[in-house]
Amino acid sequence: MIQLDSVSKSYGGDPLFEGLNWKLPDNNIIGLVGANGVGKSTLFRIICGEEIPDDGRVVIPRHVRVGHLPQEVTESHEGSVVDVIVDGARELLALEERMNALQAKLVDATGEEAEQLSVLYGEVQDQFERGGGYSIRAKARQIAGGLGFSAEAAERSLSEFSGGWRMRALVGRLLLEAPEVMLLDEPTNHLDLESMEWLENYLKNYSGTVVIISHDRYFLNRLTDQIAELANSTVRTFTGTYDDYLLQRDELRERLQAERDEQEREIARIEDFVERFRYKATKSAQVQSRIKMLEKIELVQVPPDTNATIHFDFPQPPRVGKKVAALEGVKKAYEDNVVFEGLDFQVFRHDKIALVGPNGAGKSTMLKLLAGEIAADEGRVEYGSKVEFNYFAQHSVDQLDLNRTVFAEMEASASPDAFPRIRSVLGAFKFGDNDVDKVISVLSGGEKSRLALAKMLLEPAGLLLLDEPTNHLDIASRQMLERALIRFQGSFCVVSHDRYFLNEVVTKVVHIEDGTLTEYDGDYDYYRWKHSQDFGDSTADDTKSASAPAPSAAGAQLSHKEIRQRSAELRRERDTETRALRKKLKEVERKIEETEARHAELEQELADPAIYDDAERLTRTNIAYQQAADETEALMEMWEELGSELDAIDTRYAALEAELNQ
Repeated sequence: MIQLDSVSKSYGGDPLFEGLNWKLPDNNIIGLVGANGVGKSTLFRIICGEEIPDDGRVVIPRHVRVGHLPQEVTESHEGSVVDVIVDGARELLALEERMNALQAKLVDATGEEAEQLSVLYGEVQDQFERGGGYSIRAKARQIAGGLGFSAEAAERSLSEFSGGWRMRALVGRLLLEAPEVMLLDEPTNHLDLESMEWLENYLKNYSGTVVIISHDRYFLNRLTDQIAELANSTVRTFTGTYDDYLLQRDELRERLQAERDEQEREIARIEDFVERFRYKATKSAQVQSRIKMLEKIELVQVPPDTNATIHFDFPQPPRVGKKVAALEGVKKAYEDNVVFEGLDFQVFRHDKIALVGPNGAGKSTMLKLLAGEIAADEGRVEYGSKVEFNYFAQHSVDQLDLNRTVFAEMEASASPDAFPRIRSVLGAFKFGDNDVDKVISVLSGGEKSRLALAKMLLEPAGLLLLDEPTNHLDIASRQMLERALIRFQGSFCVVSHDRYFLNEVVTKVVHIEDGTLTEYDGDYDYYRWKHSQDFGDSTADDTKSASAPAPSAAGAQLSHKEIRQRSAELRRERDTETRALRKKLKEVERKIEETEARHAELEQELADPAIYDDAERLTRTNIAYQQAADETEALMEMWEELGSELDAIDTRYAALEAELNQ
């Protein structure tokens, strides 16, 4: 077990953390979370020895190897992708070199020397074979394939690839190294959805300890046994997934706040006693006792309320017709690479669509076609009446005027109606009062990207076209964007690798592959399950309980960690299976409220004696009254059926979980 004892670190006199203590549990997957700038990445560098703490110590048992994946490539690598991944097996490579050296010596050796060399060669070869040396390159190719490299690409020089693909190779090298403790800093930053799921499945079966820094909440939910929150030089641990952590953290904060409130009331009572009797000789001893009591009180520290984030709503667009935008018979090719041919696609009013699919399938190309950024080779792009759109992509930063301040850039493109919203929108995207007067040229790449997104969202539009909008956003900003998109009354199409974000905001998923579109009405989890059913996608877990294996047979052999993991999986499977039902139930409840309100209005109308003097009005009202009653009754029956269905699913999963824990 790795242990941090009273670790302190500061930069330029500013303390990052002081007296920090943390014990990493063995054989767990831990998510390390905390606000930007609290020192998560620094903590990783201290644990793996890349940085030295100002004070305190890091205790690592001798047999424990620590592997670290940084956020960005900081070193150059020679050789092919497979060569770089194989480099993770340094001990085996050293054995292979020794075997080759012994083999070379054997060529010229004779007699006793040859016999000794043969024995030594056999011992080294046995070690090499037991370590999996003969299959190491095959395993490296398998890892490369899982991370998205084709068989041909895996043999190419790593120097030919972009930074993102180089990071994938470094992920592969660390996986092959298989250290006892693996520190992964934003490992999904450069992965597509397929390679993310492959990595998840790989890590689930990993036998060591894995600590992950990630803004990918879906990734954390799928993997973690524990969440460690770094705040105010303290690491607090919470058992379970990221969602479990959110619930436990809020409960802890409420409890600590109640304790702090009680402390403050007690302090006020003591201070009142001291003030009232300070100058009475008969109370002198008691006053001194109370003063000492005050000095000994250690105030309960309440974590900041991270739910108290800035709320932001899109300016609601003008009402448009049913058809918002369409691609009709579109062909698009880049030289000999035909991305789409005869493509038909429609966006309707209130559509909230995710475009998903493998890298290079054409997701961003579709957004560019809809936005008019590129022209179709054949076919046409059409928009509905009065439809205006806003388009965001990573290159949107190129349209910023680097000589303007942040506020001036927003102001320059804002209509008079949007002026009052400028500061609140900037605040939502983490531009505080000290940032709005900064010149854009001094901003980081991430800050420029956030500004470009904020600028786009300032003006109303009936259609939003968003290409990776959550890049460079921390979790709080992502949550803000999610809330705003959920309440948005227009339509949007989004490309994103953030599966949690997609699950929260979209109601339709369009899978793009080989120029073909397949539509799924539902959220990302539904798409994931249905696509795996339709196409046999082995990377996707089966989230339907009908095919979930009963845990009882193996329950007795499962470790405590495996039982926790399976319990978490069962809860996620239940949530996935019931999500659509719960949405439908809420919609039915809303309709029941509407029909009951309508029924009550009509009942009041029928109670008015004047209505009986107007036969036509009476007939019309009676018919509407009966229709409202019939509709309410039908909706109530539907509500009961949905409720029964949900209860049955909950009961089934409760039984599975109880059986698992027997």
